[in-house]
Amino acid sequence: MTRMNKQQVVDHWCHASRLEGVDHTRGTQAATEQSKAFLQTLMDLIDIEQARYRYLAQRICDVYWEHNIAHRTDQTEGYPGHHGCRVRLRGRKLELSWYYNSFVPKEGGTGHAVYSEHISKEGQYRYFKSAFARAQDWEKPVIADIEDGFELIRRLNANLTQLRRTLKSSVRLLAELEAYLEEILAPLARAAKTEGTGKK
Repeated sequence: MTRMNKQQVVDHWCHASRLEGVDHTRGTQAATEQSKAFLQTLMDLIDIEQARYRYLAQRICDVYWEHNIAHRTDQTEGYPGHHGCRVRLRGRKLELSWYYNSFVPKEGGTGHAVYSEHISKEGQYRYFKSAFARAQDWEKPVIADIEDGFELIRRLNANLTQLRRTLKSSVRLLAELEAYLEEILAPLARAAKTEGTGKK
């Protein structure tokens, strides 16, 4: 069986809406069930899309760490770098965050202990420059470049959040429409059933 393309499906529903002598009870049920499936599919696709954003954000984050690693030598001016960035997807919350590392000598003089301090994002889609006032000279332009990419991801993710809200609203409205149709179309369905059995 050949699968219908988009326009054929549109034409099918438009044509069916004008037909007489067909089982519109089944048609109405099919339309509402397909609409519910459509909304659920979109919700699933949004979850998948957010996972893709998480992947792309990690690629941007990796660029920062390449710069950080390149400056991990006492022969490099501005050693060591104190800032770090992290990408996490927890539930449906995508986090692109920064933190500040402090290096404290361990007792006995064998290495350093690292203490991380989370930096709060006060801007809507990106950190303010003042959040990185303690950054080394080499860190500041790199952080700014990374934040340019992070901002795009955050804006795209915000759009996904808005789409989720819209879809949740549509799910509620569709449930109300389904209940309404069952009530208003019930007399027509009973009449059609009576005619089909020949009863008056």
